[in-house]
Amino acid sequence: MRFRLLGPLQVNRGEKTLELGPPKQRALLAVLLLRPGLETGVDQLIESLWGEDYPAYAKNLIQKSVSGLRGLLTALEGDGPGVTLEWSGGGYRVDVGASEVDLYTYEQLAAAGIAAARKGEIMQAVKLLEEARTMSTGPLVEGLEGPMLDRERLYRQERFLADMEVRAELELELGRHRNAVPYLHYAVHKYPLRERFLWLLMLALYRSDRGNEALSTYAVQRARVVEELGVEPGPALRALHARLLLQDPQLMVMSALRQDGGPAEDEVATPITIPPLARRGPFG
Repeated sequence: MRFRLLGPLQVNRGEKTLELGPPKQRALLAVLLLRPGLETGVDQLIESLWGEDYPAYAKNLIQKSVSGLRGLLTALEGDGPGVTLEWSGGGYRVDVGASEVDLYTYEQLAAAGIAAARKGEIMQAVKLLEEARTMSTGPLVEGLEGPMLDRERLYRQERFLADMEVRAELELELGRHRNAVPYLHYAVHKYPLRERFLWLLMLALYRSDRGNEALSTYAVQRARVVEELGVEPGPALRALHARLLLQDPQLMVMSALRQDGGPAEDEVATPITIPPLARRGPFG
């Protein structure tokens, strides 16, 4: 079986796409898949699916949904091992066995990519992070509602963007500035308030002999931020803009990688090195 959590929730048995039932039943499956191997009690499921304003029949609906999911996920004769959804101790737990879950694969690839970058294995890090990027086909369980799903969707989106920032940084470390420009243009267009992408785009343009475009890109973004938010761009962007105006030669050799706990990006003017990268801590 194959589970897709990135984008609309989808489950396939072989070539067949399963009909997962009504929205709350689908949301229940998503919640359990986001807690692999963990028991989730009924009260916790109610909070995850409805929050404090839940209907009187919530427990009955959960039991009915569990029964429906068991029927869908149980292996058919000749299909190989299926997925188990059982009550264990104080809650329900799903065991996907050998099934494929895209989110789990994404997390493994991204973590391995960050670890490779930490060890200075840049080419391997780029390969792994690019494989992870191609797996993210949309927001987590797009279209399903529930307080927990909303929180997880935001969390996973932030993790994805942080991983992709590292992916772009590594391209610049490899000297592939022109390769990074289209990707960063797309990222800036899609996430205009994510200043790190703009910082990297300006640097990539400058290193690609497109310094005027770097300045123009900054001017457009500054005008937008001032108009929409009434504030100036952040200090890192302003500092990079100032150095672009001066055509600071150190811009061609400074590291594009963030240094956690170290100097800000605009203050780093050392030969290219690979500083330690810290993976974000687990989500509570």
